[in-house]
Amino acid sequence: MFVLHLNWSHGSLRVWGEHSQRFITARDTAIATGSHPYAATIAELRAALAPALEHARTASGDDARIAAEGSLTDSSLMLLLPHSDTEIGQLPLPSDRLSACDEVAGFSVEPEETLAPIEVPAVALDPRTAFALLRILDTESTDDAVAWGHDARWWNAVSQFTQHLINDQRVIPTVVQERNGSMFAAWRPWLQDAPNHSKFTALVRGAPALVRAAEGAGAATTLLEQSMGAFVDSSVRDIMELENYSEALDGRDPDRDPHVAWLTGLLSAEVAVRQPSAVESSIVRTARQWIANLEDIGEGREMRLLLQLLEPPAELLAGPDGHEDDHPWQLVFSLVSNDSPPIVVDAESLWSRAVGGRNGRGHSPQETQQLCDMLLGELGRASRLYPKIEESLDEGAPTGMELKTTEAYQFLRDFKPVLQEAGFEVLAPDWWGQTANRVGARLLIDSDPSPSEGGEGGKSNGGVGLHSLVNYSWQIALGDTPLTLEEFQALAKKGVPLVRINGRWVEIRPEDLERGVKFLKQNANGQATLVEALRMAHLDASDGGLPVIGVDTKGWVAEIFGPDDSIEKMPLLEQPERFQGTLRPYQRAGVSWLAFLERYGMGACLADDMGLGKTIQLIALLQAERQVAPEGERVGPTLLVAPMSVLGNWHRELTRFAPELVVHVHHGLERPQGERFVQLTQRVDVVVSTYALVTRDKDLLNEVEWRRVVLDEAQHIKNPPTKQTAAIRALRTKFRVALTGTPVENRLSELWSIMEFCCPGYLGTQNDFRKRFALPVERHRDKRQAERLRMLVRPFILRRLKTDPKVISDLPPLVETRQQIPLTPEQASLYEQVVNDMLKRVDQAEGIRRRGLVLSALVKLKQICNHPAHFLREGMPSNAPVAEASEEDMAEGAQAAEPPAKKIVVPANVVRATRLSARSGKSLRVMEMLEELTAAGDRALIFTQYRQMGHLLVQMIRQELDIEALFLHGGTPQAKRDQLVQKFQSEDPACPLFVLSLKAGGVGLNLTAANHVFHYDRWWNPAVENQATDRAFRIGQLRTVNVHKMITVGTLEERIDQMIEQKTELASQIIGSGEQWLTELNTSQLRDLLSLRGSTLEDGA
Repeated sequence: MFVLHLNWSHGSLRVWGEHSQRFITARDTAIATGSHPYAATIAELRAALAPALEHARTASGDDARIAAEGSLTDSSLMLLLPHSDTEIGQLPLPSDRLSACDEVAGFSVEPEETLAPIEVPAVALDPRTAFALLRILDTESTDDAVAWGHDARWWNAVSQFTQHLINDQRVIPTVVQERNGSMFAAWRPWLQDAPNHSKFTALVRGAPALVRAAEGAGAATTLLEQSMGAFVDSSVRDIMELENYSEALDGRDPDRDPHVAWLTGLLSAEVAVRQPSAVESSIVRTARQWIANLEDIGEGREMRLLLQLLEPPAELLAGPDGHEDDHPWQLVFSLVSNDSPPIVVDAESLWSRAVGGRNGRGHSPQETQQLCDMLLGELGRASRLYPKIEESLDEGAPTGMELKTTEAYQFLRDFKPVLQEAGFEVLAPDWWGQTANRVGARLLIDSDPSPSEGGEGGKSNGGVGLHSLVNYSWQIALGDTPLTLEEFQALAKKGVPLVRINGRWVEIRPEDLERGVKFLKQNANGQATLVEALRMAHLDASDGGLPVIGVDTKGWVAEIFGPDDSIEKMPLLEQPERFQGTLRPYQRAGVSWLAFLERYGMGACLADDMGLGKTIQLIALLQAERQVAPEGERVGPTLLVAPMSVLGNWHRELTRFAPELVVHVHHGLERPQGERFVQLTQRVDVVVSTYALVTRDKDLLNEVEWRRVVLDEAQHIKNPPTKQTAAIRALRTKFRVALTGTPVENRLSELWSIMEFCCPGYLGTQNDFRKRFALPVERHRDKRQAERLRMLVRPFILRRLKTDPKVISDLPPLVETRQQIPLTPEQASLYEQVVNDMLKRVDQAEGIRRRGLVLSALVKLKQICNHPAHFLREGMPSNAPVAEASEEDMAEGAQAAEPPAKKIVVPANVVRATRLSARSGKSLRVMEMLEELTAAGDRALIFTQYRQMGHLLVQMIRQELDIEALFLHGGTPQAKRDQLVQKFQSEDPACPLFVLSLKAGGVGLNLTAANHVFHYDRWWNPAVENQATDRAFRIGQLRTVNVHKMITVGTLEERIDQMIEQKTELASQIIGSGEQWLTELNTSQLRDLLSLRGSTLEDGA
């Protein structure tokens, strides 16, 4: 077997190798001094490199220059390597990669090691070929005879970073002058930006020792700069050649124009810049000055210039509007630090301290003078971009300057972005750049007067709704102020770009008049349904290009979409007389809000935080509408669709709080069908069924005209294309209510699906919603579209949080802790075997097979982190389910499609603990904590996503704590579920611990008898964990709830936890979507994410 290594030396990448069989021979043979005894020969290196170079050429678009004749040369390399003294002489130690191969296994390193120079044969690759090779190393499929050393991973990371800089155009032209005075032009990477500089520094720190072993390699920084510079230069030159940039120099004489000479060296294969010595120094000086100006932009400077534009004081503008240019604006100069929070030193204070020779803010007179010099330097640099600053430099101590209104507008519109791009800090008035402070269009929606109340229960007046006809008209507006066309034209004729309207500055661009007139001509007034009118304002882009900056409403529409539609201003309904309990004020407000929307024929999404009582708010609504119904008039039935796990809970709550309501649970083999079912619905108030049965009995359920359809845990319809979602949307009903604590778990498409149920057609089609909102908000972080969407859904979604003291003030504290737990040696050995096996196999797989391998490995790693017995399936039949239907369905499918991997076993040299819990660091810690809390009389919920792990936990609790633990999972029958919940809630001291599967027990249960919640294994989506926590942290809880999140350090669990908790960009984009994103990572990224890191083992392991 050959192990290939890479070193940068004298402008090229040198490839050398180790031969495993030759190493075995060298251990017993006399060693020649100075030459490597088991190095690969030149012929062997060329043969081993051939497949990889062919792959590199193909990946580069069959570029014939890759690995062409002359791009590879036979060479040698002097290395400084560790040696071990043996009986036959000094033997170079094998690399880690060679030591890991089976042929060399068992080689023991002598304690006496020395560094000694040694020469190896090498093949030198030119920068173009080397760069192409490095970029495909991770995807290169090699046979068992050739492997890359661990140093190749680092070189691959260097190539990926370099390619990123090229793609992002972070490259600059420069001139390099040799010691003998000759010059050549070159392209170099730009590394002064803070993010790229951080990545560069990380690569320097992570450089393996072998990378720096070549003679004359120097420090890692120098080596990295040289290699990346060579890669960038060759790549950019290829791009320039492909685009024929050199044609721009045709007819220009490089001998007469030094700039043409420099460009010739940059755009052609001739890199030398030949000029007379006097001119050469001028070129070098000009190039260095230009680059120095670029470097001034970098964020490494301690202080930078701050320009703050202040509008004229309001008291000076108290007169009539239209005299804005009579009073000056102030452009104030300051210095600002890069600290967090930043320190601002205004120029006026700085100069006053300098003149008086006083200290200030810890600065000595010398430091104050340095700051003054820095301020003048920064102002000089800024004046190149904004020449008007030069006027202030005529003063001895510039502190700012005055601008007319037209000049202030020019500064804001034309110079502010340029100055910010150059690295200056510019503060503008907060209204600048806001759409509401520009000329735009406002839509007026005029509807009939508000319908009569219809009583406290909010009985609907049938003439209104989203599909009712309304009148609409368009108006030109400056901010919130509508203008007639004549008023608008009069303002435009003044020629002042910034005007004050009702005490606010508004921008009038020269092109706004033409666009406003065009808009009014193309958008006539008329009639439309309310949905269509709202789409015109919020969804449809106007052909005239004039932004729609607001909606004004009249009549009944104003009660829903007007400025005073907040729930705080809504009249509260009284608590229904027959309600068996007491509604809190916020719950009465929720009932009133639901009744209010139903009065207007609108759907609603009650999205209160988990544990705030969505169930009893709906029950109170059912009672309220019956309380106000005319005598003898029957209120139609409500169909309530809920997950199977909470059917019993709904029946109990309905019976408890509203015993007069007739409830039918539509479930089981004996459920009524046909006419019998239709007749039954005429006698009941509520029919409770499951999501699965709605799909199965859709024809039966559609025979009934429901008064209302309610979805509990409405996130079950978050996937629009499913048959279940389509069947639910097709139900015939007057009103629709969605109950959910998580209206958006992962993507905005889930919000669209829930809103499409509540208010069909309101947000347009799914494709239209995706283009207008989902993509701009999720991918581009478009704040304007996010705010527009928020305004659209605000009337129909009510969300209150437990943490808001205005909602509820008597909930106890919630205390979260993370238990950082090491692996046991048994766990660590299994973990590393799974990672290594997966990495080896994904290198040889593509597409769905590769994704299946990754997902399968992720499940295994999570099981190992839980307990070795969980992964090894000890004591479980081969066909036993490992987890609830969730991510495991996906993972099991992936495993089924993939041939069995090499069997993973615990190595013989790893000692297995005798006690079951001691085999897992996580289990051991949980048992210790459970023993402590039960001794104190506390009660706990332990959530796991795996059924088998639940069985193991119950077994350990019984054997080691001598305590009976309850266990609820997806296979628990409904009657048994109810018994378990009732037994735990009764606070029976014999069973203080309740083990639950996350999917089966994480929603719909009231378990306030617990004051501890354990998350034994982390879920990818924190919303699911929060739902589980809220089984205990909810109304009725009187004790502090302690949440314990168990995390194995140095493993996948720790990295995922960091991404979730720190809310990094990666997490905000993809963590919520589960494990699928991990399948798209390349092998190097997977290795970095999954491999064990330091301090992962228990002390003493």
